[in-house]
Amino acid sequence: MCGIAGIIRFTSKEVNEFEIKKLTDVITHRGPDGEGCWIHPNKHLGLGHRRLSILDLTNQGAQPMHYADNTISIVFNGEIYNFLELRQELKQKGYDFKSESDTEVLLASYHCWGKDCLSKFNGFWSFALWDDSLQELWLVRDRFGIKPLYYTFEKDSQIVFGSETKQFNQVEGFKKKANDDIISYAIANSWGLEGYGKTIFDKVEQVKPGHWVSMKFDQTVKEYCWWDTSENLTKTDSTYIEQVNQFQNLLEDSILLRLRSDVPIGTALSGGLDSSSVYSMIKKISNSKNKIIRSPLDWQKAFVATFPNTSQDEEQFAREVVGDNISNAIFFDISTETNFVENLLKSITHYDLISATPLNILDGVYGKMNENGVKVSLDGHGVDEMLYGYPFLIRNVIEGINRIENLQKDDIVSIYDNMFVEKNRTSFYNLPSNQSIVQKIYRRLISKYKSKVETKPSFFSQEHFSKTPEFIKTIRNRSQGPESLLYDAFHFDVLPSILRNFDLGSMRNSVEVRMPFMDYRIVTFLFSLPIYSKIGNGMNKRILRDAMKNILVEKIRLRKSKIGLNAPLQNWFNGYLKEIIMDEVNSSNFLNSSWWNGKEVNSFVNEKFKKNDWSENDCTTFWPILNAHLLLN
Repeated sequence: MCGIAGIIRFTSKEVNEFEIKKLTDVITHRGPDGEGCWIHPNKHLGLGHRRLSILDLTNQGAQPMHYADNTISIVFNGEIYNFLELRQELKQKGYDFKSESDTEVLLASYHCWGKDCLSKFNGFWSFALWDDSLQELWLVRDRFGIKPLYYTFEKDSQIVFGSETKQFNQVEGFKKKANDDIISYAIANSWGLEGYGKTIFDKVEQVKPGHWVSMKFDQTVKEYCWWDTSENLTKTDSTYIEQVNQFQNLLEDSILLRLRSDVPIGTALSGGLDSSSVYSMIKKISNSKNKIIRSPLDWQKAFVATFPNTSQDEEQFAREVVGDNISNAIFFDISTETNFVENLLKSITHYDLISATPLNILDGVYGKMNENGVKVSLDGHGVDEMLYGYPFLIRNVIEGINRIENLQKDDIVSIYDNMFVEKNRTSFYNLPSNQSIVQKIYRRLISKYKSKVETKPSFFSQEHFSKTPEFIKTIRNRSQGPESLLYDAFHFDVLPSILRNFDLGSMRNSVEVRMPFMDYRIVTFLFSLPIYSKIGNGMNKRILRDAMKNILVEKIRLRKSKIGLNAPLQNWFNGYLKEIIMDEVNSSNFLNSSWWNGKEVNSFVNEKFKKNDWSENDCTTFWPILNAHLLLN
């Protein structure tokens, strides 16, 4: 787990170590345990690496790593969890190994199987591999884009790549500037950009999830989609009970693979179903230590972010999960820490993006892990986007419920209703009203909670906001059918942004996040299931809940409300951030912005503070605007 960088140059100007070091120095946090640089003998290619030592802590695991008489070279960010099995398979084919690292196994796999090696890997990665025999640089990203890989291609000049967009500030002669159309789109759709291979910056692209890009000195650049979930669906067991058992076995094996580490492991525990399931399954596995291969002794510590006296606080639920292991749990409130506001503002520059909520809460979680010597965290990401974890996904089911067999309308309405914490049940904005079942929800919620349906205010420059970027229209064929929104939430619209945020938040604090639910075997299995295995019987995430019976405490297993790890913006706006907000919305840069109507936003903010009635919807509408202003001015 590391940070990478590199340059391939098409002019007579040579690549030097100083250039590469500038690119890697800015991401020291991704790899505080070591650094390396390699310049090709022709001086027109350079690879750089920052190392976070997780597997094989010796110098044998250092990078850039070379193989096959130095004809293959790599800088690698990620983990190949099944490297022990692949290593054994390769040994039987006559391969020898000098290290205990997964990087060497990756190189040997490429040497043995070529680009087809990717299908054999269970893990997450972004890497750059130079094959001297092909005179080709191969940039590769894992199936679901868990690890980032950015690049810029300047024709007749160079290609530069790295793990973070901040690195491009260090590229000589390259001016990193905002893309006006994408900025406006990202402000209004802060979850809708990351899965399409774009960034908010002009000419800074991403290798798309499940893709690779190859490049040669003659400027030949090829992009290839090597993984598509819809083309890798599997045959599932016929009965629901068999499906539950199969899922439980897959999850346990996925966690076993992700416990492979030569350094301490912890868990970011929220108290929600997903992270609690991971924590509880680890606890179950700990009673079967004969199954565990190459794991540290200390791997049951939980880290819980608390938000006292706010609707975002889940401490009580996390305590239920931890139970008798309370001595191994660390609870903390980041808003009480020294320099809270200063650190929040610094985080905006560090993350170098536009998000729906402040991301300094991630610094709190993974910073606390770092303080306690934990370098790997097993977390619960990916479930919401596969098993209807968000209200908008269930609302989509309701809209098309007449097209789906074996689902009871009243059951789905009840599931949707119960996802909201009582005090947050005013957040039902933009509910459709053209179908009777949807009207039923509307009437039920309005009469029960006496709340008004909210609509998002429009502050945005219509010049940019009114048009959807072409790359979203043409990226590739979007999924079809009644579960298309679920598929898109996982692959394009929601999860990619979450993965980006957690990669940056964890690596900023030198911690690797592993995601058992993102094992490709689990993903293909869940997307192969019929919808009623995912939602029904009064519950979303149905198969997960049933698989965790007698493993996870019942109060959490059957918990219906959805909170998530988000900043308590309503409280922060009225407290810590009020002065900053008022200063910024009154500044000339803010008022004269080309991306939003500054006067309208200013009036809106003043009215909200005057009435002291910031809603969650207000906060998540305004924060991306403030985020963009603070980042780009």
